[in-house]
Amino acid sequence: RTLRSSGKLARTVAKWGREAMLSARVVHCKGFLHSFGSPRGVFALSSRLPVRSFAAKAQEDALPLEKLRNVAIIAHVDHGKTTLVDQLMKQSGMGLKVTERMMDSKDLEQERGITILSKATRISWNGYIFNIVDTPGHADFGGEVERVLSMVDGVVLLVDAVEGPKTQTKFVLQKALKHPKMKPVVVINKVDRPLAREPGEVENDIFDVFAQMATNDDQLEYPTLYASGKAGFCARSMEEATSEGRPTTMLALYETIRDHVPPPQPSVQDQAILDADEKCQGFSMLVSQLDRLPALGPTVTGKVFSGQLQKGDKIQCKSLDGEVVSSGKVKEITVVHGVTREPIKKATAGDIVSVSVTGFTPKWTQTLVSHTKVPSVECQRIDPPVIAVRASVNDSPLAGKDGKYITMNSIGERLEKEALTNPAIEIEVSPNRDYFEIRGRGEMQLGILIEEMRREGFEMTLSSPSVVKTKGDDGVLMEPWENVQVEVGINHGSSVIDRMSVRGAKVNDMNTVGDRQTIHLEASTESMLGMRSWLRELTGGTATVVSDFLELRPQGPPLPKDRNGVLVANTAGIATAVDLGKAARLGKLFVGEGVEVYPGMIFGENNSQADIDTNISRKHDGYQSAAGFSPPAEKRLEEALTYIAADEKVEVTPKRIVMRKAILDPNERKVAAKHAAKGA
Repeated sequence: RTLRSSGKLARTVAKWGREAMLSARVVHCKGFLHSFGSPRGVFALSSRLPVRSFAAKAQEDALPLEKLRNVAIIAHVDHGKTTLVDQLMKQSGMGLKVTERMMDSKDLEQERGITILSKATRISWNGYIFNIVDTPGHADFGGEVERVLSMVDGVVLLVDAVEGPKTQTKFVLQKALKHPKMKPVVVINKVDRPLAREPGEVENDIFDVFAQMATNDDQLEYPTLYASGKAGFCARSMEEATSEGRPTTMLALYETIRDHVPPPQPSVQDQAILDADEKCQGFSMLVSQLDRLPALGPTVTGKVFSGQLQKGDKIQCKSLDGEVVSSGKVKEITVVHGVTREPIKKATAGDIVSVSVTGFTPKWTQTLVSHTKVPSVECQRIDPPVIAVRASVNDSPLAGKDGKYITMNSIGERLEKEALTNPAIEIEVSPNRDYFEIRGRGEMQLGILIEEMRREGFEMTLSSPSVVKTKGDDGVLMEPWENVQVEVGINHGSSVIDRMSVRGAKVNDMNTVGDRQTIHLEASTESMLGMRSWLRELTGGTATVVSDFLELRPQGPPLPKDRNGVLVANTAGIATAVDLGKAARLGKLFVGEGVEVYPGMIFGENNSQADIDTNISRKHDGYQSAAGFSPPAEKRLEEALTYIAADEKVEVTPKRIVMRKAILDPNERKVAAKHAAKGA
């Protein structure tokens, strides 16, 4: 039979294709050697035209599980996680132009040299796909670690060749080994540092940590590699790593991940679910990471636990209890290949992908499913927030001069967006909507959030941090307690014990290795406020503090006051060197010459317990010379937050971080203090 138009031919072939896909068979069109569309026979069909079924096409697009590895990089702060990931991307053969600390895309990550957000990237190597997740090393961002470990089957633990396993190393490793099937790989990094320790010493310390935290004996059978992320090489022994003929690539790490970390094992759905959901085969994915990406909208990144998914498929969202809470459609499916986000045709079980949805916004601990019969994915509980600050509009005399966003509505919208994408942040609105309570895991985490908002153009006033307390079943007020590990020089250990004992902490253990001392404590969260800033000043920045939520206990007695009074400006104007020189005799200065001040603004710390109001912005005729005084001790945001007392606030703008009294007028402060004393 002759078809006389190419349009009719296309429609006919399309019809055959649809019929073939529905019947899931391969159709062979035989004997079609006739001419179509022209009398000269220039258009012909082959005698054998296969049309693949949907199932066959899905199998072709599916990524072979045996070629897939999901692994997270965990380590103590500054042990080289991000630099190691840079080398893995650079040497993968993908042709990437890698810059230093490429995965740390946020400005604050680059400035402080820490990883704040967990990030997943896909690396192609020798026919294998490695989904690698870079995680934070600081305990305040432990929520980032907890939520990504459910996506991976193995972890690469990085340990500094000189420092050995640190307190935060143990923190992140403990989170990982809670998963009994997790396969660890140990990499001793920076082996080219000159101050190497005795052979086997670091390895023994690492094994002791594993012996304390492993959930089964299999986790003790881990391979150990020796590397330099900066130099870009990895070896299987210390002798090989320090020899003249040492490797020049990361090949040993690639091969160890391939051989030691198992491919993902997808969950097997019941046959009833497979029959009811033939297309997606019971797709399920836990909301492990949530972003709002430009042009894509709400985007969930996580591991596909079962089934498969394509763009345009219908999707539901289930709570942990199995209740369908929302539904919509898949807008796009993407992966981050190197540092570039690319769309893919299909998400398959075992892979780590990003699914952008329309019609709803998922939330943490929820599960994306393709059918109502698909069960929710279980997830580990994230430690609750323990401290809170109250953010309100900036009401100082200088309000509105620096920022673009100064209203309660704009502050609230930004905080809601943060709570959407950050599982460890909670936002509570006051009954009168005159402040927002921001709850988090630690001073640094809250400080990072406020610093980001400040750089975005927000102005606000912050209260002193308070501890998140709850009432027990018997009506007793409960406060959080923490397991704390403090690592300091041996000459500072006694000072730490004395200070924490006065604050009601209990010393459980104390270890000394060389000139470093590790103190294990149980302390209330309230007693830890300001502890990190105090340790930084005491030790010159060499101390390390790691805390982990322990339990709720009945509220203890109020803590003793251990801060001196403050120096407060009583006149508006510009701080002068002459007046600052005089004020320096009273105590320590926080501001320098030329800073605009206003009544109630704190500019220094008094040498005694009392507050002093004084003028530092007088106009001088030039006859008086400025007295010499030390440079001002300016405070970072988290330092200012933990420094202020209950009757003080921190003013935050894009150009200023200053401390002030909550009541600016000195006379009104005196009246309020008298009323407070009578009430007490």
